[in-house]
Amino acid sequence: MKKFTQILGLGILFLFVTTLSLSAQKCKYDYNKADPITGEATKGIGMNIESKAFVMTSGTVYRCNMGFNKIGDTYYMNVEISYTGNLREYILKDNPLIIKLSNGETITIYPQTDFLPMATANQNAVFTQYKAKYDIDAASIQKIAESDPTFLRLSMESRTYDRSLDSKDKKKFTNAARCILQ
Repeated sequence: MKKFTQILGLGILFLFVTTLSLSAQKCKYDYNKADPITGEATKGIGMNIESKAFVMTSGTVYRCNMGFNKIGDTYYMNVEISYTGNLREYILKDNPLIIKLSNGETITIYPQTDFLPMATANQNAVFTQYKAKYDIDAASIQKIAESDPTFLRLSMESRTYDRSLDSKDKKKFTNAARCILQ
């Protein structure tokens, strides 16, 4: 009987450990490698924020991609916004990106440098694209991982992008934050 109890106990322990490993978050990085020159570990994970509710003070945003990146112990956040029209405003180094969390806290981050728009045209329209990198620290990413972001505000010279996040986007954002910290 004692041997049966021990085997039963080991079986329950095995099931518990297996359940934990299966429920662990699986991260699918865009890249996870060592820099070929420096040897530093680099990884990045992106997310497409649904643009249907992305409002700008004028014009239409048709795509917004964001992502967390890590090089060594340094983190940054990429933001790529594509806009229908010819917008000639810069994202200046002092224009913040504000992330409001479900617990009421806000995280304010700033671009690494001034970013210029890139315009392209085809036979149908002109498109403007912004690609900016924002400095962010591990503590801020941890806050995002623990409390869903609910609202984003990206500032430019005289315009702002405001975006309430739906439950799908909140989950993408929180999962990406958890993954980049691993």
